[in-house]
Amino acid sequence: MEKEQAIGRNSIFRTDTKSLIGAVVMGVVFVIACQVTGQIDNMLPWGKMGMYLINGTVWAFFTAILTLLYKQPGGLIAAEVEAVISVMYSPLWIAFIFANGIASIWVSFVAAKYDMTKWSHHIMAQAGVCVLGNIIVSIGLVFILGLPVNVAAIETLILIAVTWPLATIATKKVYDALLKSGMVK
Repeated sequence: MEKEQAIGRNSIFRTDTKSLIGAVVMGVVFVIACQVTGQIDNMLPWGKMGMYLINGTVWAFFTAILTLLYKQPGGLIAAEVEAVISVMYSPLWIAFIFANGIASIWVSFVAAKYDMTKWSHHIMAQAGVCVLGNIIVSIGLVFILGLPVNVAAIETLILIAVTWPLATIATKKVYDALLKSGMVK
């Protein structure tokens, strides 16, 4: 029984109905959270410069925590629901599709290798989310919005510097609470 639990916990996949439906519902919550935080960012000085620091932190947190909670394909479903709905509010939606997908898959691989009980596990998971995801969005900034490469690179570095530590802290704290409550299996 212990071996089965260990295999289940470190598995990348979870295909029960509860996980799949939960992922769709939480994907919609993910969209709402990103919309609210995007509006908050727009009211602040950095948002007026086009940097979505609060929104980026919430995006990284949701991408990781939903993948940890629902595994795959649930994490991918939740992330892609957010990305596809973003077609209504951002010309970068195509970049979001790739950023969200790669970030979710990255978290799955880290969670399959580690038990996600240490800070270093969450730092590594969020490294992939924040670095890979923001690099993909940066490419979108250059090719879709036409920003100069140096502007996109500076914005990306600032976003990574802010979102990585904040999303790591949030993900670790929430994941620990989910483990304690028994919601994560």
